[in-house]
Amino acid sequence: MLKRLLEMPIRQRLPLSIALIVVAIAASMGLFFYAQAYQSQKATTVTNVEALAKDQAARVKGWVDDKKAQLAAEASNPFIAASVRNFRLAIASDGGDLASVRQAYVLGNPLPKADRQNLQDAGDGSAYSAAHKRVHERFRKELTQLGYYDIFLFDTQGDLIYTVAKEDDFGQNALRGELGASGLGAVYREAASAAPGEIAVVDFAPYAPSANAPAAFMATPVFDGLGLRVGVLAIQLPNEELSAIVNRASALGDLGDMYIVGQDGKSRTYSRFDGRFEILQQVRDVPFIKALKAGQTGLFYGTEGLSGAQSLALTVPLDMGFAKWVLVTELDKSEYLAHLMKLRNRIILFVLAGVVVTIVVSTLGSRTITVPLRSFVRSMDEVAAGDYSKSVGVAERLDEIGLLGRNLTAFRDQLAKAEALAAEREEDRVRQDRVVKELSGAMRSLASGDLTRSLDEPFPEAYEELRQDFNATVETLNDLMGSVVENATEIHTRAEEINSASDDLSQRTENQAATLEETAAALDELTSSVRAAADGAAEVEAVVKDARNGAEESGRVVTDAIDAMSGIKRSSDEIGQIIGVIEDIAFQTNLLALNAGVEAARAGEAGRGFAVVASEVRALAQRSSDAAKEIKHLISTSSDQVDSGVSLVNRTGDALADIVERVSNIAELISDIASGSQEQSVGIGEINVGVTELDKVTQQNAAMVEEATAASTTLKQEAANLQGLVARFRLRGGVGHAAEVSVPVLQFSRSAARESTTRAAAAPRVSFETKHAVNESAWQDF
Repeated sequence: MLKRLLEMPIRQRLPLSIALIVVAIAASMGLFFYAQAYQSQKATTVTNVEALAKDQAARVKGWVDDKKAQLAAEASNPFIAASVRNFRLAIASDGGDLASVRQAYVLGNPLPKADRQNLQDAGDGSAYSAAHKRVHERFRKELTQLGYYDIFLFDTQGDLIYTVAKEDDFGQNALRGELGASGLGAVYREAASAAPGEIAVVDFAPYAPSANAPAAFMATPVFDGLGLRVGVLAIQLPNEELSAIVNRASALGDLGDMYIVGQDGKSRTYSRFDGRFEILQQVRDVPFIKALKAGQTGLFYGTEGLSGAQSLALTVPLDMGFAKWVLVTELDKSEYLAHLMKLRNRIILFVLAGVVVTIVVSTLGSRTITVPLRSFVRSMDEVAAGDYSKSVGVAERLDEIGLLGRNLTAFRDQLAKAEALAAEREEDRVRQDRVVKELSGAMRSLASGDLTRSLDEPFPEAYEELRQDFNATVETLNDLMGSVVENATEIHTRAEEINSASDDLSQRTENQAATLEETAAALDELTSSVRAAADGAAEVEAVVKDARNGAEESGRVVTDAIDAMSGIKRSSDEIGQIIGVIEDIAFQTNLLALNAGVEAARAGEAGRGFAVVASEVRALAQRSSDAAKEIKHLISTSSDQVDSGVSLVNRTGDALADIVERVSNIAELISDIASGSQEQSVGIGEINVGVTELDKVTQQNAAMVEEATAASTTLKQEAANLQGLVARFRLRGGVGHAAEVSVPVLQFSRSAARESTTRAAAAPRVSFETKHAVNESAWQDF
């Protein structure tokens, strides 16, 4: 390994050596400073924790002392002694039994358990309720202001004669039973025999009347103005207030915790963190909890905390007189060493930065030696490979590497001169061979008729004129043969067009002659038809005149029918009016009969006969009204049908009038047609004579077209022979061999001409660019 390290390239060995030295020095300094900072941070943290624990212990003792002072001051108030005596007298007045009081304020309390203290008067008219009403509001306000859970008043026999909360302990005796076995019973018994101003306190324990919630009690004796003991005043301490005092320390950070634990290992306060533990819950046996159970307190560094993380724990004993508590302060190691961790990270970054800077500086320093050496070695490799064109970069340096470079430059120049002479001779031979090879190939192409090849790559200066002369010759031949090919193609194309046009013209001329013959025959037939049509038109004109006279007579008959139907309609309307009058009379009769029936009903027995007559009259009037309505309906239906008949007759009259008018028009038109037919017959005869003359001229044109077709066939064959001669040349622009096609000699007949015409309409022909355009439009016009 050491040998490999010593044989490393200088550009790697030198920076690596310097970097290792710097890393070793920086790491040693970093570890030293970190150790010093760690010890300093540890001492500072311990000092702060001890001060914090001492301050919080004083706060806890001060809180207990404040509660004792408040209780003593309250007990010395004559109001308390008077209240105890008044409650005792009221109970005696009500029979001397607390059962009825307990029934009224606990068992029979109409309010929920949590709101029992809001009942000031049970409303039973007892002396106790009257006394309770006078003092209860004052005790309830005191409870709220001082933050107590409950306030208790006992008489000298141990009976609990008053509480604010009215829980299940109210009305029981502190010397016996469940209450006597509780913490409240214990504190009563101690206070019952205490001197004035003495305070009895019991530690937190589950209290059954408060649903087994943790409860601690204080009590003191109550004396009247004469110094006579009248009872005991007790309070139930609030749980949350003590926990709030302990957890209020801001120096705990986000992860630290402070709580009170008894020597039994059970907590006396809540944890700052939900779910970790509750009051009187057994705390997990971490090392410092085990120690305080054994009576050992102090500093525990780097131990496991209740959170499971590495912590610093300080346990401080609290001798409260009534109990031995331990104040536990727990700090999370990752939190109180956070600043130290930042310092450690900065030291690591500093060391890394120093290493990087050292590597960069050492690398740059070593490059002042290794780069020139690499350049010298590269120059030697180039000279050894025969590359003498590049300069030796280190030749101008003033050190030993520069001297080596200058010697290498002199050696390189001598080798270059020797190789330059040999290369020049070889280059002349290669240039000559290339010229001969390219010129020989170009001549072979020219001999084979290929005029597209030229010598594009420049020749050496001595042979460049030969290349230019060859290219000029090929260019001249290419232009000349190109013109010949284009003219031959143009002649062939035009010959084909002339041949095709002549054949088409011959066919059309023959068709025209046949058509003229058919036209002449058709005109003869048309003349006979027009004459027959003129005679028929004259006969139709007479028939139409008779029809017009009959239509006019029918119109007069329809007019008389319209007048008769109008009279029927007027009669129907008058009958309808009469029926309406009859219907009104029937309605009035019905109404009178109804009124008569009403009056007969009022008359009683005397009008019964009149009522029967009125009923019959009413029925008769109703039937008359129904008959009138039915007749009216029939008349209305008849009137509607008459209206419909009148309308139809009117429409018939209008239709006949229109027929008369149209027949008159037809008669006039037929008369005009007869006259026109006579004139057409004369005109068609003259057209027949002209068509006969046109047929003679067409026959003569057909003979001339046959002669033109024969001449164009000969011209096309000669053009095909010319194309075959020039097709062996290959020219630039795609003309030459690309145009070498077989051109058949066409047999011109009328059927072939028709097929040529059809193919020419269906498929486009190939067109060639020409320099000597013939008059194309002349053939189209022809």
